[in-house]
Amino acid sequence: MKSIGIIATIVGIVFLGIFYYSLEDFFYSDFGCGCSSACIGYYPDMLSRVIGYGLLIASTILLVASIWKFKRLSRFWTIPALFIFGIAFYGNGYMIFDKGTCGYSLNKTTFFVHQTKLGDYAKADGETIDLNSLKVGKLKGKLLGYAIYGNELTAFRIGEKPLKIKTSFLFWKVQKNVIINHISYGLNTFRNMEAEKIKGHYEFIGGQGMTEKDFLNELVLTQKELSGRLKNKKIIDNIDGTTRFLFEKD
Repeated sequence: MKSIGIIATIVGIVFLGIFYYSLEDFFYSDFGCGCSSACIGYYPDMLSRVIGYGLLIASTILLVASIWKFKRLSRFWTIPALFIFGIAFYGNGYMIFDKGTCGYSLNKTTFFVHQTKLGDYAKADGETIDLNSLKVGKLKGKLLGYAIYGNELTAFRIGEKPLKIKTSFLFWKVQKNVIINHISYGLNTFRNMEAEKIKGHYEFIGGQGMTEKDFLNELVLTQKELSGRLKNKKIIDNIDGTTRFLFEKD
């Protein structure tokens, strides 16, 4: 009976390893984003994942040792072993992703396969906004503008409170420069070209709750030609649920 148990344990571990490998292979493919190659995923950095692999292996060893009472190890240790395995499984399987041309939305994956939509971009094509739709309230709740401070991504929404998204979990961290480099084309604020019919006047439109600092941080990254000395800066909370940043520049 003992030999059958040992064989069953080995088979179980091999199966678990193959299952995990298959999940991670899916996770890092286009299909893991739930979209095509236009989808961009933001994953924990490599160091975080390596530590996660170590925890997965260690917890599996502890689980097997406690089940078989290796060196009289109590079966009580199966509980912390499963707990550690679950944490490592969650951390390695965490992703924020942008569906791009397959819907222009911000999403989150946990445990490799559980996907949650966080919100749709106000810019339906990732570039422009229909100002008439904005006026009549059709874009309420849509994402427009973002900020990253520390380990938190704030996605601002039209007519609703900002959405706070963690970019870290314990020691698992998603590199924020990777997010900024790819997410700014669709989630960033909207430059209203109508305002520029008056020479030297500019207007940027963001979601509810955006501050001057949020707008300026974004301008440095996406509108470098406008990130110099600005005059007559003004923040307006518009009745359509947006925040307007107006300024002048020579």
